Amino acid sequence: MGSLPNQISFSGLNVEYYNLALVAQTFFFGTYSVLIVLSTRILLRRGLKTPMQHVLFVGTLLMYTLSAAYWAYSVALSADRMHNYTKDVLTPADFSDDHTPVTKWNPLFNSLVLVNYVCSDAVVVWRAWIIASTPASRNYRKYLYITCFFLVLTFFSVTGTIVFQIIGVIEFPLHRMPDNSYLTYGTNVLQTMNLVFSLISNLIATAIVATMVFRHRKMLRAALAEDKKITVKILTLLAESGALYCISTVTTMIAGLIRLPVAGTLGDLYTPVNIQIAGAYPSVVLIIWSMQNETAILDSTPLRSILFPVQRSGSARQSHRSAVGTVHSARNPDLSRTDGTELGSRG
Repeated sequence: MGSLPNQISFSGLNVEYYNLALVAQTFFFGTYSVLIVLSTRILLRRGLKTPMQHVLFVGTLLMYTLSAAYWAYSVALSADRMHNYTKDVLTPADFSDDHTPVTKWNPLFNSLVLVNYVCSDAVVVWRAWIIASTPASRNYRKYLYITCFFLVLTFFSVTGTIVFQIIGVIEFPLHRMPDNSYLTYGTNVLQTMNLVFSLISNLIATAIVATMVFRHRKMLRAALAEDKKITVKILTLLAESGALYCISTVTTMIAGLIRLPVAGTLGDLYTPVNIQIAGAYPSVVLIIWSMQNETAILDSTPLRSILFPVQRSGSARQSHRSAVGTVHSARNPDLSRTDGTELGSRG
């Protein structure tokens, strides 16, 4: 019984760490709630006119519902930890490390919410696919296929994690999974894999967007009127937001290597924050894309006429509908070669 006071002290420190993590998660969940209201308002105001708009509308709401359920469970889990700690202090003889009716669902909730990673990665790939969907950018397509491959791997690793946790809840309903169990080992490997696969997928997609933005920055500025240069800012923001999302994932991986004085790692505390960031990312993309005035912000064709303006013959000025506004195209000697072929296009 000499170690019992140490166990209770250990339990109290554990409660403190997870309460601090809950405060951080609550802040990001609150920010996410504001973003989901704004993005939903944008979609409804513009009307759900295409299948892609319906998919994004339903998808963002489902992701928010999952994040909200995860946050609510985190609050219940924190309250349960404090209740058990108080009970252990008052009746130390009854100290137990077994699961409670609340804590036994913790591993399963932690795995189910990983679905947000897959959905956010899909949005990252979709965004890059739209921007690169032009004949002049075919060289980028092969990298997008690699991104899609890692997206599929992320999906299967997340699915495997969920399956392992379901089995764990069935096999160990009252006691914690032993460290030497195949379920513990398999879950740790799969969780590491889905972070790595997700990071690779995001890095490639974000790099494609950033490369296209900076490669065509001068052309965009020359082709667009002064009041249309917001296009450059929009595409740059998309690249920067993707980079921040990647940084958050890297932070999760690094935090997973830092051991805490109590059980677990710093990654256990930061992962709930990263999950809220992952859930909010699609809403961020929609809000950034809404900076333009065109109603068809989710069409897959408009950005082609912005990134690679098509020259038309004749003296009449032709207008092109764009994802970021209406661009009036005319011959521009800075964008054409001597043979009249558009800069960046291939014959």
